[in-house]
Amino acid sequence: MRIIDARSRPPIAAFLPDRTYVNLERTLRDVRARGWRPTPSMERPELDRYLAECDKAGIVRAGIPARAPNRWWGGQGNEPVLAACAERPEFFFPYAAVDPFADAAESVAGLHERGARAIVIEPGIADEPAYVDDPRINPVYEACQALGLPVLLMGGGETGPDLSFSDPRRFEQVAIRFPGLPLVNVHGGWPLAQAALGVAFRRPNVWLLPDVYFPGLPGEHDYVLAMRTYLADRFLFATGYPFCPVQATVDRYLSFGLPDEVLENVLYRNAARLFGLDPQ
Repeated sequence: MRIIDARSRPPIAAFLPDRTYVNLERTLRDVRARGWRPTPSMERPELDRYLAECDKAGIVRAGIPARAPNRWWGGQGNEPVLAACAERPEFFFPYAAVDPFADAAESVAGLHERGARAIVIEPGIADEPAYVDDPRINPVYEACQALGLPVLLMGGGETGPDLSFSDPRRFEQVAIRFPGLPLVNVHGGWPLAQAALGVAFRRPNVWLLPDVYFPGLPGEHDYVLAMRTYLADRFLFATGYPFCPVQATVDRYLSFGLPDEVLENVLYRNAARLFGLDPQ
Protein backbone atom coordinates (compact mmCIF):
# COMPACT_ATOMS: atom_id res chain seq x y z
CA MET A 1 0.00 0.00 0.00
CA ARG A 2 1.38 3.41 -0.99
CA ILE A 3 1.30 6.10 1.67
CA ILE A 4 1.41 9.90 1.61
CA ASP A 5 2.78 11.51 4.76
CA ALA A 6 0.82 14.75 4.65
CA ARG A 7 3.03 16.64 7.13
CA SER A 8 6.68 15.96 7.82
CA ARG A 9 9.71 18.04 8.84
CA PRO A 10 12.73 16.03 7.67
CA PRO A 11 16.31 17.06 8.50
CA ILE A 12 16.77 19.61 5.73
CA ALA A 13 17.99 23.21 5.72
CA ALA A 14 14.41 24.47 6.11
CA PHE A 15 14.18 23.00 9.64
CA LEU A 16 17.65 22.25 11.02
CA PRO A 17 18.10 25.81 12.42
CA ASP A 18 14.76 25.69 14.27
CA ARG A 19 14.20 24.53 17.83
CA THR A 20 12.93 21.11 16.74
CA TYR A 21 16.44 20.11 15.69
CA VAL A 22 18.60 22.64 17.53
CA ASN A 23 17.15 21.40 20.83
CA LEU A 24 17.11 17.75 19.77
CA GLU A 25 17.14 16.37 23.31
CA ARG A 26 13.94 18.25 24.06
CA THR A 27 12.35 16.86 20.92
CA LEU A 28 13.40 13.30 21.76
CA ARG A 29 12.02 13.67 25.30
CA ASP A 30 8.75 14.73 23.69
CA VAL A 31 8.85 11.67 21.43
CA ARG A 32 9.38 9.33 24.39
CA ALA A 33 6.68 11.08 26.43
CA ARG A 34 4.20 10.22 23.67
CA GLY A 35 5.10 6.55 24.03
CA TRP A 36 7.33 6.23 20.96
CA ARG A 37 10.89 4.95 20.68
CA PRO A 38 13.12 7.27 18.64
CA THR A 39 14.61 5.74 15.50
CA PRO A 40 18.19 6.16 14.25
CA SER A 41 17.17 8.96 11.88
CA MET A 42 15.57 10.84 14.79
CA GLU A 43 18.55 10.40 17.13
CA ARG A 44 21.13 11.24 14.44
CA PRO A 45 19.30 13.48 11.96
CA GLU A 46 20.39 12.79 8.42
CA LEU A 47 18.27 12.97 5.30
CA ASP A 48 19.40 9.62 3.87
CA ARG A 49 18.39 7.82 7.07
CA TYR A 50 15.00 9.51 7.00
CA LEU A 51 14.41 8.62 3.35
CA ALA A 52 15.39 5.01 3.97
CA GLU A 53 12.87 4.76 6.81
CA CYS A 54 10.16 6.24 4.59
CA ASP A 55 10.95 3.81 1.80
CA LYS A 56 10.77 0.83 4.15
CA ALA A 57 7.42 2.02 5.54
CA GLY A 58 5.84 2.48 2.10
CA ILE A 59 5.75 6.28 2.13
CA VAL A 60 5.98 7.54 -1.45
CA ARG A 61 5.31 11.28 -0.97
CA ALA A 62 5.74 13.72 1.91
CA GLY A 63 4.22 17.17 2.34
CA ILE A 64 6.73 19.72 3.66
CA PRO A 65 5.25 22.74 5.50
CA ALA A 66 7.16 25.99 5.47
CA ARG A 67 6.95 28.17 8.55
CA ALA A 68 6.85 31.94 8.64
CA PRO A 69 9.65 33.26 10.88
CA ASN A 70 8.57 33.65 14.50
CA ARG A 71 10.27 33.78 17.87
CA TRP A 72 8.41 30.73 19.23
CA TRP A 73 9.57 27.94 16.95
CA GLY A 74 11.90 29.65 14.51
CA GLY A 75 10.87 29.36 10.90
CA GLN A 76 13.00 29.87 7.81
CA GLY A 77 10.26 30.96 5.41
CA ASN A 78 9.42 29.48 2.04
CA GLU A 79 12.66 29.47 0.06
CA PRO A 80 14.41 26.49 1.70
CA VAL A 81 11.24 24.40 1.53
CA LEU A 82 10.64 25.21 -2.12
CA ALA A 83 14.29 24.44 -2.87
CA ALA A 84 14.22 21.07 -1.09
CA CYS A 85 11.04 20.08 -2.91
CA ALA A 86 12.52 21.15 -6.25
CA GLU A 87 15.49 18.86 -5.61
CA ARG A 88 13.24 15.83 -4.97
CA PRO A 89 9.93 16.59 -6.69
CA GLU A 90 9.13 12.90 -7.03
CA PHE A 91 8.96 12.63 -3.22
CA PHE A 92 8.55 16.02 -1.52
CA PHE A 93 5.77 18.51 -2.22
CA PRO A 94 5.59 21.97 -0.61
CA TYR A 95 3.15 23.93 1.48
CA ALA A 96 4.04 27.62 1.54
CA ALA A 97 3.68 29.71 4.70
CA VAL A 98 2.39 33.25 4.98
CA ASP A 99 2.40 35.81 7.75
CA PRO A 100 -1.32 36.63 7.66
CA PHE A 101 -0.71 40.17 8.91
CA ALA A 102 1.95 41.21 6.39
CA ASP A 103 0.30 41.72 3.00
CA ALA A 104 0.05 37.96 2.68
CA ALA A 105 -3.05 37.94 0.46
CA GLU A 106 -1.07 39.44 -2.41
CA SER A 107 1.57 36.69 -2.16
CA VAL A 108 -0.78 33.69 -2.24
CA ALA A 109 -1.17 33.57 -6.02
CA GLY A 110 2.59 33.80 -6.54
CA LEU A 111 3.24 30.97 -4.09
CA HIS A 112 0.62 28.87 -5.84
CA GLU A 113 2.35 29.48 -9.17
CA ARG A 114 5.63 28.33 -7.63
CA GLY A 115 4.14 24.96 -6.79
CA ALA A 116 2.65 25.35 -3.31
CA ARG A 117 -0.01 22.68 -2.79
CA ALA A 118 -1.47 24.53 0.21
CA ILE A 119 -0.93 27.61 2.35
CA VAL A 120 0.21 27.31 5.97
CA ILE A 121 -1.27 29.77 8.47
CA GLU A 122 -0.20 29.62 12.14
CA PRO A 123 -1.61 32.75 13.80
CA GLY A 124 -1.35 31.38 17.34
CA ILE A 125 2.45 31.25 17.19
CA ALA A 126 2.93 34.59 15.45
CA ASP A 127 5.04 37.12 17.31
CA GLU A 128 1.74 38.69 18.32
CA PRO A 129 -0.49 35.60 18.73
CA ALA A 130 -3.95 35.76 17.19
CA TYR A 131 -6.90 33.41 16.93
CA VAL A 132 -7.65 31.59 13.68
CA ASP A 133 -10.92 33.50 13.25
CA ASP A 134 -9.28 36.92 13.58
CA PRO A 135 -10.99 39.00 10.85
CA ARG A 136 -7.64 40.45 9.81
CA ILE A 137 -6.83 37.05 8.26
CA ASN A 138 -9.94 37.09 6.04
CA PRO A 139 -8.13 38.47 2.96
CA VAL A 140 -5.75 35.49 3.00
CA TYR A 141 -8.62 33.05 3.38
CA GLU A 142 -10.43 34.80 0.52
CA ALA A 143 -7.38 34.59 -1.73
CA CYS A 144 -6.96 30.88 -1.04
CA GLN A 145 -10.66 30.18 -1.58
CA ALA A 146 -10.56 31.99 -4.94
CA LEU A 147 -7.67 29.75 -6.06
CA GLY A 148 -9.11 26.54 -4.63
CA LEU A 149 -5.94 26.32 -2.54
CA PRO A 150 -6.28 24.41 0.76
CA VAL A 151 -5.21 26.05 4.01
CA LEU A 152 -3.23 24.17 6.64
CA LEU A 153 -4.46 26.01 9.71
CA MET A 154 -2.76 25.24 13.00
CA GLY A 155 -5.67 24.43 15.28
CA GLY A 156 -4.42 22.27 18.15
CA GLY A 157 -1.54 21.24 20.33
CA GLU A 158 1.01 23.97 21.05
CA THR A 159 -0.76 26.43 18.81
CA GLY A 160 -0.72 29.45 21.08
CA PRO A 161 -0.01 30.80 24.56
CA ASP A 162 -2.94 28.87 26.11
CA LEU A 163 -5.61 26.31 25.29
CA SER A 164 -8.06 28.92 24.02
CA PHE A 165 -6.03 29.04 20.78
CA SER A 166 -7.05 25.42 20.11
CA ASP A 167 -10.78 26.12 20.52
CA PRO A 168 -12.52 24.30 17.63
CA ARG A 169 -15.41 26.77 17.77
CA ARG A 170 -13.09 29.42 16.36
CA PHE A 171 -12.03 27.01 13.64
CA GLU A 172 -15.70 26.50 12.80
CA GLN A 173 -16.21 30.24 12.35
CA VAL A 174 -13.60 30.24 9.57
CA ALA A 175 -15.30 27.26 7.95
CA ILE A 176 -18.63 29.08 8.03
CA ARG A 177 -17.24 32.29 6.55
CA PHE A 178 -15.45 30.43 3.73
CA PRO A 179 -17.52 27.34 2.88
CA GLY A 180 -15.64 26.78 -0.39
CA LEU A 181 -12.23 26.74 1.29
CA PRO A 182 -10.71 23.37 2.29
CA LEU A 183 -9.46 23.89 5.85
CA VAL A 184 -7.06 21.34 7.32
CA ASN A 185 -7.04 21.32 11.11
CA VAL A 186 -3.34 20.73 11.76
CA HIS A 187 -2.95 18.84 15.05
CA GLY A 188 -6.61 17.91 14.80
CA GLY A 189 -7.85 20.27 17.49
CA TRP A 190 -6.11 18.19 20.16
CA PRO A 191 -6.69 18.01 23.09
CA LEU A 192 -10.26 19.14 22.31
CA ALA A 193 -10.66 16.14 20.03
CA GLN A 194 -14.39 15.55 20.32
CA ALA A 195 -15.26 19.19 19.69
CA ALA A 196 -12.92 19.30 16.68
CA LEU A 197 -14.51 16.16 15.29
CA GLY A 198 -17.94 17.69 15.87
CA VAL A 199 -16.92 20.70 13.79
CA ALA A 200 -15.75 18.38 11.00
CA PHE A 201 -19.09 16.54 11.19
CA ARG A 202 -20.99 19.79 10.64
CA ARG A 203 -18.64 21.46 8.15
CA PRO A 204 -17.78 19.44 5.03
CA ASN A 205 -14.89 21.76 4.15
CA VAL A 206 -12.98 20.80 7.33
CA TRP A 207 -10.30 18.10 7.21
CA LEU A 208 -8.43 16.56 10.14
CA LEU A 209 -4.66 16.07 10.40
CA PRO A 210 -3.84 15.22 14.03
CA ASP A 211 -0.24 14.08 13.22
CA VAL A 212 1.87 14.27 16.39
CA TYR A 213 -1.18 13.91 18.68
CA PHE A 214 -2.55 10.79 17.02
CA PRO A 215 -2.19 7.91 17.46
CA GLY A 216 -1.16 7.08 20.99
CA LEU A 217 -2.65 9.91 23.06
CA PRO A 218 -6.08 10.46 24.66
CA GLY A 219 -8.71 10.94 21.99
CA GLU A 220 -7.34 8.11 19.84
CA HIS A 221 -10.60 6.14 19.97
CA ASP A 222 -12.61 9.18 18.87
CA TYR A 223 -10.39 9.85 15.85
CA VAL A 224 -10.53 6.18 14.81
CA LEU A 225 -14.32 6.09 15.14
CA ALA A 226 -14.59 9.21 12.97
CA MET A 227 -12.32 7.58 10.36
CA ARG A 228 -14.62 4.56 10.28
CA THR A 229 -17.66 6.75 9.65
CA TYR A 230 -18.14 10.29 8.38
CA LEU A 231 -14.48 11.34 8.22
CA ALA A 232 -13.15 8.51 6.04
CA ASP A 233 -12.81 10.92 3.11
CA ARG A 234 -11.36 13.88 5.08
CA PHE A 235 -8.78 12.37 7.42
CA LEU A 236 -5.10 12.75 6.51
CA PHE A 237 -2.29 10.46 7.61
CA ALA A 238 0.76 12.38 8.85
CA THR A 239 3.66 11.58 11.13
CA GLY A 240 4.65 15.11 12.09
CA TYR A 241 8.18 13.73 11.88
CA PRO A 242 10.49 13.96 13.84
CA PHE A 243 7.91 13.85 16.67
CA CYS A 244 6.61 10.44 15.60
CA PRO A 245 8.62 7.58 14.05
CA VAL A 246 7.64 6.70 10.51
CA GLN A 247 7.32 2.91 10.59
CA ALA A 248 5.76 2.72 14.04
CA THR A 249 3.11 5.30 13.10
CA VAL A 250 2.20 3.35 9.96
CA ASP A 251 2.04 0.13 11.98
CA ARG A 252 -0.29 1.74 14.51
CA TYR A 253 -2.72 2.79 11.77
CA LEU A 254 -2.65 -0.72 10.37
CA SER A 255 -3.43 -2.15 13.81
CA PHE A 256 -6.82 -0.42 14.08
CA GLY A 257 -8.56 -2.99 11.89
CA LEU A 258 -9.96 -0.37 9.54
CA PRO A 259 -11.58 -1.58 6.32
CA ASP A 260 -9.18 -1.65 3.38
CA GLU A 261 -11.06 1.10 1.55
CA VAL A 262 -10.86 3.41 4.58
CA LEU A 263 -7.14 2.70 4.99
CA GLU A 264 -6.47 3.44 1.33
CA ASN A 265 -8.32 6.74 1.63
CA VAL A 266 -6.65 7.83 4.86
CA LEU A 267 -3.14 6.71 3.93
CA TYR A 268 -3.13 7.88 0.30
CA ARG A 269 -6.21 8.89 -1.64
CA ASN A 270 -7.44 11.73 0.57
CA ALA A 271 -4.14 13.60 0.40
CA ALA A 272 -3.76 12.86 -3.31
CA ARG A 273 -7.19 14.35 -3.97
CA LEU A 274 -6.88 17.36 -1.66
CA PHE A 275 -3.41 18.42 -2.80
CA GLY A 276 -3.78 17.57 -6.49
CA LEU A 277 -1.29 14.72 -6.51
CA ASP A 278 -1.45 11.64 -8.71
CA PRO A 279 -4.55 9.79 -7.42
CA GLN A 280 -3.71 6.51 -9.15
